[in-house]
Amino acid sequence: MKNLKKIFLLTLIAGAIYSCDDAYEIIQPGEYAEDVAILTLADMNLALSEVYDNISGEDIIGFTSVFTDEAAIGNENGGQNLDEYRFQVFANNGYASSIWLDNYRVINYANRLIEASDNVVLDTLADDFEDQLQEKTRILTEARVIRAFSHFQLLTYFSTDLKNDSALGVILMDHVPSSPPNLEQLPRSTNGELFAFIDQDLDYAQENFSTLANNGVVLIKPQFILGLRARIAAYRGLYPEALAYAQQTLDIVQGNGLVTGETLTAATTAYRGVWTDTNIVSEVIFTLTRPTGKTGIVGNWFFNGASLAGGPFLDMSRSLYNQLVENNDVRLRVFVDNSSLIAEDYTTVFDYKNADVIVIDKYPGNTAQNLPLNNNIKVMRFVEMHFIKAEAQVAAGDLAGALTTINFVREKRKATALPAFENAQQAWKAILDERRMELSFEGHRYIDLKRLGTLAGVPGVQRYTRDCTPYSSCDLPVTDYRFTLPIPLDELNGNAAIRSQQNPGY
Repeated sequence: MKNLKKIFLLTLIAGAIYSCDDAYEIIQPGEYAEDVAILTLADMNLALSEVYDNISGEDIIGFTSVFTDEAAIGNENGGQNLDEYRFQVFANNGYASSIWLDNYRVINYANRLIEASDNVVLDTLADDFEDQLQEKTRILTEARVIRAFSHFQLLTYFSTDLKNDSALGVILMDHVPSSPPNLEQLPRSTNGELFAFIDQDLDYAQENFSTLANNGVVLIKPQFILGLRARIAAYRGLYPEALAYAQQTLDIVQGNGLVTGETLTAATTAYRGVWTDTNIVSEVIFTLTRPTGKTGIVGNWFFNGASLAGGPFLDMSRSLYNQLVENNDVRLRVFVDNSSLIAEDYTTVFDYKNADVIVIDKYPGNTAQNLPLNNNIKVMRFVEMHFIKAEAQVAAGDLAGALTTINFVREKRKATALPAFENAQQAWKAILDERRMELSFEGHRYIDLKRLGTLAGVPGVQRYTRDCTPYSSCDLPVTDYRFTLPIPLDELNGNAAIRSQQNPGY
């Protein structure tokens, strides 16, 4: 993988495009542009590996957990994440910058591969020409899906209103940016323009389903393309479309993509395997592998490992824990580590922070590879499709159907079935609550509160008072401007075309 870095002119990485000029004048010996490095199918496959290798999810998960109501300041905290926990987010925020740069880096690599594919000429007279053509199409399909996904990730966090096609989105990057001295400076496109471009990439992918492998979870496959379209449609409020894509995704997998067992113990064991990375195929649509040398997701909350002895500087929030206890299903047993200190009198105990330490165990580390801070990043799971289906059913007025869908998930998790919904708001809240438990620490809560909070009658983040009062950070309405991230200061400083397009409030 290190040698593969030579393929790309790293000084042209999108998102870092607009930094100081002298950084771009440095061309390292042995550094090759894609017109030299990508000439064969083997080269294309190597370049595609680099595209995959740069997809990130750790920053989104880390930011969401501490900014919302998933995590609380831990007893080992020495100042980590206090700004985010206090809702102090500015244009120089590190998470906002990383999410912006990481996704544009992926888009840049994908664009370089896509443009360079024109240099890969196949022999039409070869006996295996059709196989070669299918291979080339597969590589381009995966690259275009990843490009679409990265654009959507950016839209999710930096657009004020995904349901408004006229609202400002992000920079649409459909090409390799020019190099100095003709440095490109591009403005933000509208949501409508970006979604039209994303649709083009995903339409191409659907037309070429047959080129994709339909097994494994570390590569793009039809389920992810359909699932991504379902997620996009749900976030945009296009629920008939969301329902269709979610159902198509679920129809592909046996058992609708949820592990279980006859007993609570068996179901817990099966579900724990999803998070120890020993049983991910059963529930996961797409995951990012995190072997040695990659950033460790566990490091978002711990210094050394996912246990009380591992130095938790962030705990599970008491409000989330109470919700898990109330449901008393497999998620409580899997997401909370046995080393936790649970104060029965947590409302009155004197030394609350040290007496009530709820250790996050959703990512227990990869013990098989002796990587205490590493677990795969679950980009998409089948359970999300059930939740999107339920949302679409509520939007269509089918409360009974939504109840059946939510209770199907709860039955797999060994939770008690919910009673009939009395109205739509109650149904929306049930979906939001279920998503909070099931998808905790996967990077969903931030956008879920923004898009579903008002419908569900949830006014804002739901932190427990003894967690948040010492930091004056108990209340943030779901309508607050900080539920959209700021355009990073690095971008504003170097890109005059976007300088006047900062998001409101920043």
